[in-house]
Amino acid sequence: MKKDNINMNDLNSMIKTGSKILKLFYAFLIILLITLVTFILKEWNVVPMILKVCGVISPFFIGFILAWLLNPLVCKLTQKGMKRSVSVVLVYLMLLVVIYLFCLAIIPTLINQINDMVKMIPGLLSEARDFVNDVFVKLSNYTKLDMSDTKGKFILYLESFAKNITTELPTTIINLVQSFVSGVGQMLIGVIIGFYLLFNFNNVKSHLLSILPRNIQGDAESLLGKISEALYKFVNGTLIISLILFAVSVIGFEAIGLNAPVLFAAFCAVTNIIPYIGPYIGGIPAVLVGFSQSSVIGFLTLVFIFIVQTLEGNILHPIVIGKKMDLHPVTIVISLLIFEYFFGIIGMIVATPVVAIIKVIYNFLDEKFDFFGYSKEKSVKKEISKVKSLK
Repeated sequence: MKKDNINMNDLNSMIKTGSKILKLFYAFLIILLITLVTFILKEWNVVPMILKVCGVISPFFIGFILAWLLNPLVCKLTQKGMKRSVSVVLVYLMLLVVIYLFCLAIIPTLINQINDMVKMIPGLLSEARDFVNDVFVKLSNYTKLDMSDTKGKFILYLESFAKNITTELPTTIINLVQSFVSGVGQMLIGVIIGFYLLFNFNNVKSHLLSILPRNIQGDAESLLGKISEALYKFVNGTLIISLILFAVSVIGFEAIGLNAPVLFAAFCAVTNIIPYIGPYIGGIPAVLVGFSQSSVIGFLTLVFIFIVQTLEGNILHPIVIGKKMDLHPVTIVISLLIFEYFFGIIGMIVATPVVAIIKVIYNFLDEKFDFFGYSKEKSVKKEISKVKSLK
């Protein structure tokens, strides 16, 4: 009898070990599949083609995303007894008022600070030349080496850089203005399309589902709902983090005395969309301008950005994004490395939501077909935790 018990324990242990190995193998298989798909997409030049198509139909894409984001709020208002047409108009008016107030508060300041930065460029380059000259003089005195040739080449490079900026700046500004006007035009068309789509957004989803065979329409609707929920969480989390970072950066840069604090804070908030490395990319121009003002301002700017980004990356981002998306940090890092290798910065931006969608699809299929019993194990753990909390 005792011998049988030992054999049963060994058997249970082997089953558990096999289950763990199987899960590790499946995780490896998922990573391999993602790598294979991204490799195929890159080799077949699918991504550039998709980007071109998105550029052509970008107004419709903007309108659809806008309708998708606003639809939950419209649905809540209709559930409280308001007509959908009235709720759509009300939500859009609220959106336009928020955009107007934001533009009124931020854009004039940004324009003034961009003008100030353009005027400061010759002075900044002159200060940079003097700084480089002092550094080479001190190095020559300390090392007793003649560094005049290296210093001359470096200063010549700075002067060439300054000349290129001066000559190319008008063309760059014209191109930026043209791109901005074109972007605003597409945004306005997208806002109009989104307004009309929002009136019958639920019907749009029904029409898309009607293309599929009837026997899978229910599953497809359930899966789309879960994917939509995951993407909502990602968008909400990203907006929350970016707004917090923007507000903290404006206050910090203003207190330090950095020139154009709103401009650099906005740049940091935008580049923060790129996980982990984006905030540091956004902080580099602020640090350079800070050191051009004075060594103290540059050092304080560097320390401030390092502290803020460390807190954001290790505390705020895992709390907001990690919990909302239910993704392990290691999974996020691996996906970022894979997508960055194949698609660059754009790949890093879309890595987290794409992996979240893949996880949603996997969980859905596992619940439906019980591939590896992951969903059942997860539900059992939830029940056990509930029982423990009641005790």
